[in-house]
Amino acid sequence: MKKRTLFIIPLLILMMVVIAGFLLSVDFLSSGNIQRQKENLESAIQKDITDFYAYNGYYPEDLSVLKDNYGLTYNEELFFVDYQIYGANLRPVVTVLERSTD
Repeated sequence: MKKRTLFIIPLLILMMVVIAGFLLSVDFLSSGNIQRQKENLESAIQKDITDFYAYNGYYPEDLSVLKDNYGLTYNEELFFVDYQIYGANLRPVVTVLERSTD
């Protein structure tokens, strides 16, 4: 009976280490995925702004124009987009921030 107990303890420790490693790797991959989503969103917004300006000769007055006319969509629970425009002939300043998931 003692031999069996000595075998089970290292097996349980090994299983705990494997589970902890799995959870850490999932967290690491998830954070990298969010960063890629943020970069893709920033690129999509900049492209839509450029396309809008090329077609209309002025920049969109707010982000809803890009949503309505260019089909811009993003997870608004995950990202906050600050869209500041200073004039029809000045490129808007766009900042994409990740919202806190706490």
